[in-house]
Amino acid sequence: MGDIPTSIRRRTVRISAELRELAPRYLAHRRGDVDQLREAIDREDFETARVIGHAMRGSGSAYGFDDITTLGAEIEQLAKKADAPGLDAAATSLTEYLDSVEMTFD
Repeated sequence: MGDIPTSIRRRTVRISAELRELAPRYLAHRRGDVDQLREAIDREDFETARVIGHAMRGSGSAYGFDDITTLGAEIEQLAKKADAPGLDAAATSLTEYLDSVEMTFD
């Protein structure tokens, strides 16, 4: 897998109209994941970090957020290596993505 980008550019994501109500809640839950991930890093709880990454990897694309899937896979791999600095960078990248993503609906 590639390195996690230090900054993810502003991105518009096209979402199915069927997900109009669910997609914003999905993103709000990912903000909660950032908090949980940072807490896990502080506790050196790499299993919790791995589970967070795994869940993101499995769900992001289903909602149209391929970058979340990519970041989730990176988080999962970093947690398996107990790479706290890498996980911290991934949490920052996720925050930047969540701050910059814009949705349009089909």
